[in-house]
Amino acid sequence: MRTVIIIPTFNERENINQLLDVVTENIRRLPLKFDTHILVVDDSSPDGTAEEVQKKLKKYSHVHLLINPCKVGLGSAYLKGMEYAVSKLKAEVLMEFDADFSHDPQKIPAFLTKIDAGYDMVLGSRYIKGGTIPANWGIHRKFLSFFGNWLIRIVMTNFRIHDWTTGYRAIRKEVYEAVKDDLNQDRFFGYTFQIGFLHKAVRKGFKITEEPIHFIDRTRGESKLGTEYIKNTLLYIFKARWLELTSWRFFKFAVVGGTGFLLQTLIFEVVGVWGKLTTPTVATVIGGQAAIISNFLINNVWTFRDKTISEPLAVAVKFGQFWLTSNLAVVVIQGGSVRVGEGLVGPGHLLIQGFYLSGIFLTLIWNYTIYNRFIWRTDKY
Repeated sequence: MRTVIIIPTFNERENINQLLDVVTENIRRLPLKFDTHILVVDDSSPDGTAEEVQKKLKKYSHVHLLINPCKVGLGSAYLKGMEYAVSKLKAEVLMEFDADFSHDPQKIPAFLTKIDAGYDMVLGSRYIKGGTIPANWGIHRKFLSFFGNWLIRIVMTNFRIHDWTTGYRAIRKEVYEAVKDDLNQDRFFGYTFQIGFLHKAVRKGFKITEEPIHFIDRTRGESKLGTEYIKNTLLYIFKARWLELTSWRFFKFAVVGGTGFLLQTLIFEVVGVWGKLTTPTVATVIGGQAAIISNFLINNVWTFRDKTISEPLAVAVKFGQFWLTSNLAVVVIQGGSVRVGEGLVGPGHLLIQGFYLSGIFLTLIWNYTIYNRFIWRTDKY
């Protein structure tokens, strides 16, 4: 299994010499089935980084150098390196690795073992058991890293991945080939590339796992992390989530939700408001039950037709999950919204309709996220 460790560099002359020696020492301890190479992708560093690497080419046959004619940034450097590794070096596995000693080379075997076990992508995670961030980081840096990852998890509504911004990864070439066109089209800048690559790999349904790492702060050279990273990250995650919510699948989901809304509203009005057979809150819950059954059946054969659940036992299990999550939305979000309205304006006030509609809107967003990510789920993380 040929593995190529890709190390992008810009002004890393102080680190690259020793790093290549240390990484080489560790990959020589790997089992023979791992044919491991190192590819340095240098952005024409003015400090002579490439010249230092060229000296190592004479010493190590497994070290390779790709020089970009100008500075292209981290994302483009990785894409150029991955393409070179796959097409020229015939790589089956790609590894991302920092040039500043932030990543522990001794973890390389753990990454490749998980790839060998069948995973498509292994993420070095600082935020799972066994992972750490530098103790000497300032409070602002710790907050930015930890809160940033939590924000991404919330916006993407994906809590199974704990470290979205990690740059220590092992990736099967099939993952790269599946997402490279999208990545080239989006033209990622800087560290946002890591989030975009992972997001697209998740959406393609690849099998992903995490490996705990101890992240080490650089001791030589200057950090490339700047305020542009924060801005670009925020722009990407909100744009990506918005596009998902406005996709054709979401449109179909909204149409199905509209039919359920009409059914639920009819029951709400006839049984609760007009008929006065019960309170508006109870009428909301009754109508919601009828809408849940209708929505599951139509979503399964239309909205998620490419993921249709047909096996009887699976249908029963998924409907149970659908019913539970939908009832949570009906009782907590919709029922809670109407209950607040009853308390503020009274059950017979005209404004109660506004609280009812706001509950419906919030439920629509909640349900689409849960159904798409869990009920009709295809990813294998």
